[in-house]
Amino acid sequence: MAIDKPLTAFFGIGATQTITQVTFLKANLTSSRTPPAFVPLTGTDANTSESTFLSLFLRIWENQDTSQDSQLAIFGPDVALVEVVSDGVAKPFEQYIFQVRVLVPKGQSMPNPNLV
Repeated sequence: MAIDKPLTAFFGIGATQTITQVTFLKANLTSSRTPPAFVPLTGTDANTSESTFLSLFLRIWENQDTSQDSQLAIFGPDVALVEVVSDGVAKPFEQYIFQVRVLVPKGQSMPNPNLV
């Protein structure tokens, strides 16, 4: 059976929400595992959207509901070595691939966040 986890499971202790806002502390976007599953975000007043999103994503991945009927599931990561060409130079990178599964009732054209 799917488990509805509290907001704090994903956004950390002290996370709150109102009808218009979700508030969380960057300092709480850390791994709860020992040893940590990912490097925490170093909070600054200029974190990029991508770094903040990745921190949230990794925290949600780590704390997700793993029951078979969970409507939102993140699988992975699968890791592969790839080369990316930048300015004519091939550079090696490790590529982490995650898959996100969203279960929706048959007949819906797109996932509805109000139903997850």
